[in-house]
Amino acid sequence: MSNNTSGVPVCVFAFILLLTIPAWGSAGPAQPASKAAVETSVSPEGCPIEKFLVRSPSMKRDIRVVVVLPPGYNASTKGSFPVLYALPGMGAPYATWAEMSPLRAALKEMPMIVVTFDGDRAGWYIDATQKGDSKFTTFFFDELIPDIESRYRTSGVRGVTGFSMGGFGALHYMLSRPGMFASASGLSSAIDRMGGRRRKPGRTVTALLGDYEKNRSEYEKNSIYTRVKKYAGKGVKLPPIMLHCGAGDGLLAENREFVQFLIGLNAEARKRHWPKLAGLKGRARRVKLEKLMSAERIDFDYRISPGGHNWTFWKGASEGVVRFHWKSFKRAGVKRKAGR
Repeated sequence: MSNNTSGVPVCVFAFILLLTIPAWGSAGPAQPASKAAVETSVSPEGCPIEKFLVRSPSMKRDIRVVVVLPPGYNASTKGSFPVLYALPGMGAPYATWAEMSPLRAALKEMPMIVVTFDGDRAGWYIDATQKGDSKFTTFFFDELIPDIESRYRTSGVRGVTGFSMGGFGALHYMLSRPGMFASASGLSSAIDRMGGRRRKPGRTVTALLGDYEKNRSEYEKNSIYTRVKKYAGKGVKLPPIMLHCGAGDGLLAENREFVQFLIGLNAEARKRHWPKLAGLKGRARRVKLEKLMSAERIDFDYRISPGGHNWTFWKGASEGVVRFHWKSFKRAGVKRKAGR
């Protein structure tokens, strides 16, 4: 039964209603979620914090993003800043890095933009072959970075860090496109997760890449060890790496093993170059060797300090992360005062 009591024919009413609705089709597609509303706040340290969604066409969903800006960013429209992409660990709140007060306080002295995002509880920051909505490598390079660099005054200098699973992700992203980063770091990093060494992949990884024995090639593509060795064999210079782990962390042995691996690769490089020093002695030989090694040596900073695999350690270590990357950013041409 019709409830129309206005006296206006239903068909006429419907036509009028259509005229009041914006012609979305003629005006072009709706704005993606990446341009949707931004939730803003200011931290006690004076850092503007922005939360918003970035649309991921590759995963057909929106991803939550948090950006921490250095104090004074909004006071001027001039100057550009390096960007530090910071990855949370498994199961950690996606905004964890933005909640680290030592990190925020450090941005006054070392101004940079810090970006963190929701990589799922156990997405491992890779492109899964078994889950169509888990393509976090594609998202990071093809969707997130372009979005961030279109929103903010970025200098084009980038670093990447993470804790636990995020430490793996930071190395994974750096090794995917080493030329895009000035530096990489990890706190309590879960490095050996793709098999081929002491352990086989756990269930959270096999859920993304399938059975290990049947899909070895996919695991090799994402292996930190395999790719570092490949680059070293080709003489490719990687960005500086910083690894920091707590003395009471269950992943300490895993980090130590990786550091020994890096030391071994550098020793192999030195051995390869030794024949090129024939006939040189003293200072001339040292200078020549340093020149050869500097072009491909894996530069890394390894730190152990009291602490476990927990928030207290990561929060306390966050200022050191900023300081490490700031040094690399300056070497890459970023001055202490952005824009000068």
